[in-house]
Amino acid sequence: MAQIFPSIENIERLKVSPTDGEIFLLHHLIDSMDDDVEIFFQPFLNGDRPDIILIKKDSGVAIIEVKDWNLKAYKIGENNKWYASKNNQRIKSPFDQAFGYKHNLFNLHINGLLEKKLKNKNFYKLIKVFVYFHGQSKLELARIFSQPIDVIDVDLESNNKYFSDLSSVDKKGRYEGYEKRRNYLQNKKDKLEKDKNTYAITEENIKKISLPTQSENSLFDIGIYYEFKRYLQPPYHTLEEGKEIVYEKKQAQFSESTNTHQKIKGVAGAGKTVVLAKRAVNAHKRHGEIVLVLTYNLTLKSYIHDRISDVREGFSWNSFYITNYHQLISQTLNELNIEIEIPENTPKHLVSEYLDQKYYSNIDVFKSKEDEIHKFNSILIDEIQDYKPEWIKIIRSYFLEPDSEMVLFGDEKQNIYERDIDEEKNTKIVQGFGRWQKLNKSFRHKENSHILKLAKSFQQHFFKERYDIDQYEENPIQKGLLGLGLNKVTTYSNDNLGDLVSTIFKNIKGENIHPNDATILCSKISTMREIDYIVRNKFNEKTLTTFETKERFESPYSKEIDNIRKIKKIGFNLNSGLLKLSTIHSFKGYESPTVFLIIDENDHDEMIYVGITRAKINIMVFLLQESKYKDFFAAALENEL
Repeated sequence: MAQIFPSIENIERLKVSPTDGEIFLLHHLIDSMDDDVEIFFQPFLNGDRPDIILIKKDSGVAIIEVKDWNLKAYKIGENNKWYASKNNQRIKSPFDQAFGYKHNLFNLHINGLLEKKLKNKNFYKLIKVFVYFHGQSKLELARIFSQPIDVIDVDLESNNKYFSDLSSVDKKGRYEGYEKRRNYLQNKKDKLEKDKNTYAITEENIKKISLPTQSENSLFDIGIYYEFKRYLQPPYHTLEEGKEIVYEKKQAQFSESTNTHQKIKGVAGAGKTVVLAKRAVNAHKRHGEIVLVLTYNLTLKSYIHDRISDVREGFSWNSFYITNYHQLISQTLNELNIEIEIPENTPKHLVSEYLDQKYYSNIDVFKSKEDEIHKFNSILIDEIQDYKPEWIKIIRSYFLEPDSEMVLFGDEKQNIYERDIDEEKNTKIVQGFGRWQKLNKSFRHKENSHILKLAKSFQQHFFKERYDIDQYEENPIQKGLLGLGLNKVTTYSNDNLGDLVSTIFKNIKGENIHPNDATILCSKISTMREIDYIVRNKFNEKTLTTFETKERFESPYSKEIDNIRKIKKIGFNLNSGLLKLSTIHSFKGYESPTVFLIIDENDHDEMIYVGITRAKINIMVFLLQESKYKDFFAAALENEL
């Protein structure tokens, strides 16, 4: 008898009752599976909620999507697209939905899966996928697939007849076109038949549900098994695991959880994320439900997780859904069987704009299914200056329970995506959040810090016309520094990044800086890839990055670059012991004792300000020879030419 989490008794008491199909299948799996099989019902995989996941040590995983559908109400097109028969409305294929969960396990959730897949393509097979249609017969399943398959068979026969009727001379010239058409049609037919014969399950062939057979070369090793368990059944966070944090008066005030809509701004280093983390825990303690924590920068996901871990309270890690805006929308679209469609003739450079207008910034995107969306009693959003007003409206309209808590945290001067600013020189926010509440004490920088003075001076020089200049409160908690530390500016050339890296290492060694305390930042990812390559190969220094290596970028796996970057960002860890390299975009919200800031010719003021304020103690700025910022930094920092 298999183990099940949570227990059947608890499953039947859930606020949203399981369907007849889910209950039937769970009982079948418990009775039929081996004792060492673990069954997880609707596990909360940081936003994804597949119906059932099976896992077995030294074997693998199976994902099962359960549909209590009457298949007579649906039809399948020849391109394997699913439609509602009544109104011909397009829906997402349940098979694509299940494979969407599998895709996210590799590319978002389980650390190490993508790397293993890239090294050995057989690893992808160690996660099986099934769709169980409850109350449907094999005959009905065959019927819904037969129509598109029959259409393809007619097209195949027509293509074959056309070619066979050609003369021998014409066949030589038209064989390539004939073969291309035949392969295209056969691939469509094969996909339909694979969905029907391999992945589709009814009660009549329910015994087909199985886990991968034990692999002789142990592809599904013990480390990956425990990574799965960590996400499927996360450990309980105890009070003893937290840190003794002294919250300043306003920090403590803004950390209290109440059913209100609020917006909080703070100077760089004011502890906005620390306040957000404490408020998230207090929110869960207050209502006992899952708290949604959103950011724009995917790299901040692990940072926010760490700040929540610092809070001295007991809680389950399943109580917090931490993600970025676009991932929230993508996962919700998949959950609701809404297909993301891109018109065939859309130019590649316009795809992002199309997706934003059609889905991510479309106020009506979930209008027809808003009652099916899981809603939250508390939603906290970090780095709100990166958000479009439409996104805030979408979150509030579809994801927030009525009369609940929604709090926005931000700093308009870190507006690196150049969002609109209102008439009061603040980030433009939709109405309903009251006046900005302010945190004016910096805990990142000491009161006489040369970096704090640099940040203040930068604001005076470049932000006066666009933003209100920060008025820092004195911070009695922070003590003065004994010395200035690294405080330099120099120039560099894109044609000789080797010299730039040599300068960095000369200063790291000269100041006796540990690699864990140093970060190299630049907005341009191609520059960062090259610098990382030089650091690893010329100076033999291990690195942690938010982007792919030069070798990977130039390899046959380049089509996986977007997924590799996601994994790199999610796994980014400030205390890895390694020298860190990141784009400024990905490092926003973080801090580092030492920052080597490389300013590109296309960087704007906000981008540079974010880079400056990431440094806690030491900063060194690298400028191009003709940079418009040269005079400012030459006057503010020590020159090293």
